[in-house]
Amino acid sequence: MSENQEFSAFKAEEASNQGFDPMAVLPAHVEKKYEGNTEIKDIDASLDGQSYFLGEVPQSYLADPQAFLALNSDKLVGSVNKVEELLAEVSQMIQEEVNQIQRAQKKINLWEDRIEKNKAVVTKNLTQVKQNLVDISYDKKNRDYWLSRAEQVLLDYEHAATAGREGDWSWVVKKYGLKNPDGTAIDQKGNCVEELCNGAASNLESEYKIAGTKYETAKKDKEANNTRMIRENSRLLTTNEQLQGYISNVYATEIEPLQDGVLIYKELGVKLKALGQEGNKATYGDLRSWAELFLDEFLRANPGVAQHVVTEFRRLASIPLPAKNS
Repeated sequence: MSENQEFSAFKAEEASNQGFDPMAVLPAHVEKKYEGNTEIKDIDASLDGQSYFLGEVPQSYLADPQAFLALNSDKLVGSVNKVEELLAEVSQMIQEEVNQIQRAQKKINLWEDRIEKNKAVVTKNLTQVKQNLVDISYDKKNRDYWLSRAEQVLLDYEHAATAGREGDWSWVVKKYGLKNPDGTAIDQKGNCVEELCNGAASNLESEYKIAGTKYETAKKDKEANNTRMIRENSRLLTTNEQLQGYISNVYATEIEPLQDGVLIYKELGVKLKALGQEGNKATYGDLRSWAELFLDEFLRANPGVAQHVVTEFRRLASIPLPAKNS
C-alpha cells in the first residue's frame, strides 16, 4: 500500500470515530483476516467470544447468586457427604472467631495486669499516707515540746535574774544542769553567776530549738511525701478508669460480636449434625428452611453480630446471597 493510500485510510477511520457511541454493543464475532501470526489470532478470538458494553467486564465474571445455588430437593448426603464438608467449614470458622477472641483477650489481659499493678501501688501509697499522718502527729508533739523547753529556759533564767538571790540561782542551775565552759557546775554563790547562767541558758535554748526544728523538718517532709503520693494515686486511678473504658469498648465492639459469631456457627453445627443423622433423607430445603428462620430470630436478639459472620452463615446454609460485584 502506498503512503497516500495509508494516509487516506487513516483519515477515513478518524472521521468515523468522531461519531463513536461509548455504549454501542460490539458484535459477538467479527471475521478478521490475519497474515501469518496465529498467536494473535487465538488471543483475539478469546476476547471476542462474548458481547458486552464497552467499559464493562464480560458477563461471565459477574457473580450470579442463583447460578450454583442448590435446589431444595437436593440431598445433603449422597455420593458426596456435604454435611461433613459443611461441618469442617463450620469448625474452621469457629476456630477463626476464637483466634480473634484470643487476640483481643491478650490486649485485655495486658490492661488488666496494669490495672492490678496500679491498684497495688495505690494501696501501698494509702498505707504509707496513713502511717505518715501518725508520724506527723508525733513530730508536732516533739517539735512543740522542744520549742516550749527553749522558751521555758529563758523564762526561768529571767525569773532567777530578776530575783537575784542565791536560792533562785541554785534552782535554775540545778533544774537545767547549767555548767561552766569547762564542764563544771556553776557555783550559785559566785560573783559571775548571772553571766555564767545567761551563757549556759542561751546555749541550752539553742540546743532545744535545733531539736524542735529537726522535728518540724521531718513533719514537712512527710507532708510533702503525702502530697506526692496522693497526686500519684489520683493519676493511677484516672489511668485505671481509662483502661477500664478500653476493656469495656473491646468487649462491646470486638469480643461480644465474635462470641455471637461462635454461637451462630455452633448452632449451625448442631443442626448439620442432626441432619447428618437422617442420612439421605436430609435435603438442602430442610437446612435452608431452618437456617432462614433461625437467622431472622438470631439477628433480632444479637444485632451486634459481624456482617461477615452472617454472610458466611448464609453461604454455608445455602441461603441466597446478594451479588458481590453487581
